[in-house]
Amino acid sequence: MKRSVFKKITILVFICLFCILGIANGGETNVEAANNNGVPYTTYTKSVHGLTPTQTAYIPVGVIGEKFDLVDEPQNLKSASDIYYYNNNLYIADSGNKRIIQSDIKGNLIRIYKHDSFVEPTGVFVTEDGVYIADKGAKTVFLVNHELTVDNKAEVTLEVTQPNSPIFGKQEFKPTKVAVKSNKNIYVVGEGSTNGIIEFNYDGEFLGYLGINSVELSLRSIIYKFLLKDNDSASSKPSAPTNVALGLKGAILSTNVNVNETFKRLNITGINTLQASTLYPTVTLADIIMNDEGYIYMVAESGEVYEYDSKGNLLFQFNTYDFAQTKSLGLTAKPSGICIDNVGNMYILDSSSANIQIYQKTVFVDLVHKAVTLYNDGRYEESKPYWEEIQRQNTSFSLAHTALGSALTKEGKYEEALKEFELAKDYTGYSQAYWEIRNAAIQSNLPLWLGLILGAIVIIFILSKLYKNTTIFDGVKAVIRKIKSQKLVAELLYGFNVFKKPSDTLYGIKKQGKASYLSGFILLALFVIIYLVDIYCSGFLFRSEAGLSYVSVQLAIVLGVFFLFVIVNYFVSTLSDGEGWFRDIFICSVYALMPFIVLTLPMTIISHFLTFNESFIVELYKTLTIAWSLFLVIYAIKEVHNYSFKKTIGSVLIIIFGMVILVLIGLLVYSFMGQLIDFLVSIVKEVFYRAF
Repeated sequence: MKRSVFKKITILVFICLFCILGIANGGETNVEAANNNGVPYTTYTKSVHGLTPTQTAYIPVGVIGEKFDLVDEPQNLKSASDIYYYNNNLYIADSGNKRIIQSDIKGNLIRIYKHDSFVEPTGVFVTEDGVYIADKGAKTVFLVNHELTVDNKAEVTLEVTQPNSPIFGKQEFKPTKVAVKSNKNIYVVGEGSTNGIIEFNYDGEFLGYLGINSVELSLRSIIYKFLLKDNDSASSKPSAPTNVALGLKGAILSTNVNVNETFKRLNITGINTLQASTLYPTVTLADIIMNDEGYIYMVAESGEVYEYDSKGNLLFQFNTYDFAQTKSLGLTAKPSGICIDNVGNMYILDSSSANIQIYQKTVFVDLVHKAVTLYNDGRYEESKPYWEEIQRQNTSFSLAHTALGSALTKEGKYEEALKEFELAKDYTGYSQAYWEIRNAAIQSNLPLWLGLILGAIVIIFILSKLYKNTTIFDGVKAVIRKIKSQKLVAELLYGFNVFKKPSDTLYGIKKQGKASYLSGFILLALFVIIYLVDIYCSGFLFRSEAGLSYVSVQLAIVLGVFFLFVIVNYFVSTLSDGEGWFRDIFICSVYALMPFIVLTLPMTIISHFLTFNESFIVELYKTLTIAWSLFLVIYAIKEVHNYSFKKTIGSVLIIIFGMVILVLIGLLVYSFMGQLIDFLVSIVKEVFYRAF
């Protein structure tokens, strides 16, 4: 009988696990790569599963700047570090040749800005007042007139040098990039300027800093800071911005390294205004620019090119790096600058290949731009046909689903909007659309629901009275008593006593044998199943984004942590006069998880009917449930080993420390075994090579 029951329960557990795996796998789709039509790179966009191939956004159409028509000057670029577009002309910071080159968009030379004071011009920005040049070598920002002097030299009208303000500090002023607002305020990125972007007025007077990066402390840096307060390793200085550009409505753009927000759209107070869902590049960005339509373009030193809208939605990404060093059209070796002309063509400065690659936007880009512009302006219904066309061409375009959801919400088609928001994993939009659906359902069905609830309460009350005071249910009572008399069932039901009398429950397990290994493993299996069901089967707004491959990791973590706790707990108790045996520790630890096992599923079901406005209910409920279970686990240590309160706390700390040490040892052994296997394999290969 025992084996039969255990076999049935085991089969049920495996069926539930397979169901969870099936649910977790649902929704994943394979996206076929778009046809690149001979373009030497694949273009990607953001989808719900990360990056997915899409139609080519920009096609390489030419190369300029490889050689300029010069007689007494170097014809080639040398270590060119920046490029800027202004009035159909390109301005190139030719750092290695100590000059700024002005050419038209076809590469025809117009003029060269040279001056005896130029040492290493690394940044260039152009306005109607002239050409601003950030010279790192000269430690100066120069403003020169558009026209040259009679001897073909640049005429310097302003020099911004090391500020003498105490606010600036003692750091050395080494300007690398420059940008100038319409009010003529000058924004400078300085090498090693950890306080942020340096701001000057029109006359070169220092005004302050903008957009300081936050310090992201790792565990290692925290330990260093605690142990080595006067050591350089303990310093926690923020990283300096690496580039600056200007955008619409007074926005200031910056690029950064060693932080999560690798680029920012700053307001006048220095706050990043990009949306929270922005997917930031993880590579080192070389340059950033925003065009007149509000689209943000960036290029990385590794060849990655990005286009975002003004809110931070990734539209396109492609990699121009020439991995095979073929020097093909459209491929780069080390990009250092990017700019966009007034018709949307893209120019990428390649400092290593000493040229400028030209890319022409496709019809698909125009379609996306029309849709995004209307959408960001709040004209959702007008943008709808464009998004529908985009979705027809690429169903994985995540922003299209979000925009269509917004348009359908505007039209009052909340059910359809809900599906679009779910496809886009737009939780905010989904929450708003579902709130409208739920609100309408409550208003139309409230009397019916109240009647059903009151009727159910009355029926339950009457049945409970009949059950207790009559003989109608004697047959049912006999069946229930027979079921409860089964040893395994009695052991499982015994766990509910932990809610009323945890001390007596733990005593019964330890001294009276009211639970067994079998009931313990069954409850542990229930805990794991409920844990996974809660992660993958909660309401859409509260469901984990982890994919199918993550299920095995979740299982390994949960079971690994539990058994590691039990094993370390047993070892610690043997060294500190604990009374509990391994059996007692294992079973009591499992039964201490009863609050989580019993209370989690109701909230998992309720979460399907809540919006973000009620998310605090879910968070508070789950926090209390987990806290209750953890308290019982700690209380079980005290009762099983008969410890005092003080000794229990000490034992808990030692157990946690022991678990950490064992994990570290396991990682070291794993690493060592990997190296040992590689070493043995190399020896075997060497023997075979020499023998044969």
